[in-house]
Amino acid sequence: MNDLSNEPIQSSEPPSSDNGGSKPRWLTRKEYTDAAEKRKDFWIGVVLFFVLNIALTLCQWGFGFGAATVVPEVAPPETIFTTLTTIFYWILLLLPWIVNIGLIVFFAFTRSQIALGMVAGFGIALFIVICLGIAFTIWCFVALSSTN
Repeated sequence: MNDLSNEPIQSSEPPSSDNGGSKPRWLTRKEYTDAAEKRKDFWIGVVLFFVLNIALTLCQWGFGFGAATVVPEVAPPETIFTTLTTIFYWILLLLPWIVNIGLIVFFAFTRSQIALGMVAGFGIALFIVICLGIAFTIWCFVALSSTN
């Protein structure tokens, strides 16, 4: 109640999980008001995709090189160390897939334009890789033909 007029105070916050089983605030869908807001969230998604995947790749390389340097020279073939190393490598291998798919699904329910931006970032990365593959193939043919 408002102290001056005894009227209820209007709240602009979405309902939380403690009143009647509504969605928690972090899981409510964002309502976009204009195209500039959509565009901003889209580009946030594209940048997020590239920054996140570069960071995950650097972590994989760092942990992989670090783990490779601590492998004992004379270890029996089947030890707990080799089993834990295998599990650790599988976790590192699957982590980018879990994080990327998880974030795209989460943002699809909460901020759809960020999810679209992340999918577009994947498309941009795929396009770049295909172009580099074509350029490398052409370079291989040119290099092979010049040796004869």
